[in-house]
Amino acid sequence: MRDNAEDDASNNGVEMRPLVPPRSSPRPVGILPHTPVDLHPRRPINQPDEELEDIALISDAETPERGSGPIGPHGVGHGGGGGGGSATPRQTVINIFISFVGAGMLGMPYAFSRSGWALGVTCLFAVSSANVYCMLLLVKTRRRLEMNGYKNIEGYGDVGRVVLGERGETLVNVCLVISQVGFATAYIIFIAANVISIFPGIGRATICYGCVPALSALVQIQDMAILSPFSLLADVANLSGTAAVFFQDFSAFHHHEIIKTYDFSSWLYVTAVAVYSLEGVGMVLPLETSCIKRDDFPKLLKWSIAGITALIATFGVCGYAAFGSHTQAPVTLNLDGGVASFVKLALCVALYLTYPVMFFPVWLVAPFSAPMRVAAVVGTASVAFAVPSFGKFLGLVGASICTLLGFIIPAVFHIKVFHHDAKGGEGGLKKWELMFDYFLVAFGVHVVFGILGTYDSFMSLVNHTDGKGVD
Repeated sequence: MRDNAEDDASNNGVEMRPLVPPRSSPRPVGILPHTPVDLHPRRPINQPDEELEDIALISDAETPERGSGPIGPHGVGHGGGGGGGSATPRQTVINIFISFVGAGMLGMPYAFSRSGWALGVTCLFAVSSANVYCMLLLVKTRRRLEMNGYKNIEGYGDVGRVVLGERGETLVNVCLVISQVGFATAYIIFIAANVISIFPGIGRATICYGCVPALSALVQIQDMAILSPFSLLADVANLSGTAAVFFQDFSAFHHHEIIKTYDFSSWLYVTAVAVYSLEGVGMVLPLETSCIKRDDFPKLLKWSIAGITALIATFGVCGYAAFGSHTQAPVTLNLDGGVASFVKLALCVALYLTYPVMFFPVWLVAPFSAPMRVAAVVGTASVAFAVPSFGKFLGLVGASICTLLGFIIPAVFHIKVFHHDAKGGEGGLKKWELMFDYFLVAFGVHVVFGILGTYDSFMSLVNHTDGKGVD
């Protein structure tokens, strides 16, 4: 077969490859919240005979005809993105919403109280735009690799393995694991802060380590289907609690202080929280795969994220307007009364039940023994006890690992794959695309948000500079 392919490449400049039969079972439509399901046991990727640098272009992956390109592992034309899974547009939008709306939104009012509402909204929409751009870079990169003959590229780690080899897959998976552990730790911080606000007599250590026994049992579950009911219940509690917080913001508006418009001294912090709140790059490839019409996915993603960003911005502005300079992180700490206690407990239950779902992908990459899983839970509880500020912890995770995972790595992959094609004279990067990718990696993200943002968030944690939130 290799000889025939070489003959074709020498005659026409294009390597012809045999069609790959579809899989016997389609990928499931349902996607659990905030779970990068591309973390999976290692599986082989069917790659071309030559290295990536020697592959001739089949066609331009960004503007193919529907159904063109080789049949991919799902039995559809991956190169053209014409078909995919079985999720309708409505189901895809719901999955996107569930994947991106989480606990980070509850820290946005406090972030706006530090940066000012206008600067906060501006930074949030700037992060959202860059976030969508980078997620679509991953989609384009996978399609180009599939057009070049690579198959079984289902997730972020697979792209890393093809583009950078073993080190690329390891880098992506380590970052995804750290981000998941960070999210799980933030959940315990949130739970401890809200339980203390309801029952002040309970010690923080008692709450943090009191979460360990049941969570240690739940993280032993090795079947995602068993966790699905917990995830569904968590979604209902999370959405109900968030909606209740939103409406209570209006009833709590009783102060007469003028809320500030901007404070540039906190722009790094509000940007880091925005990055955390909109982090979901690990979900984008599974979401695109599940979409019944993959050509429609970029448009669905853009409009869905635009709506989610508007929701988060409205939530942040209303929360800040309601409580002014006294806004705390999470904003639930500002709520009083019996209804407020119910809302807090509902959100605590939601995040508690989501905790084992967050850890499930970690075990797929690093299948720890039962004692090691318990140790991991104890470790997150210990970090949550040592770092009591929910808002500051969001900023640290957002500025560090989420920045690397959501912006820098996708841009590097895009340059690596498409810039090679530009050397061949067709189908490569436009000059502005190349410059913007370099901007994301070298200055816009790596230097400003990655290094300075991480340093600013870390020093805020160490020095307790703001004096607000949960300290």
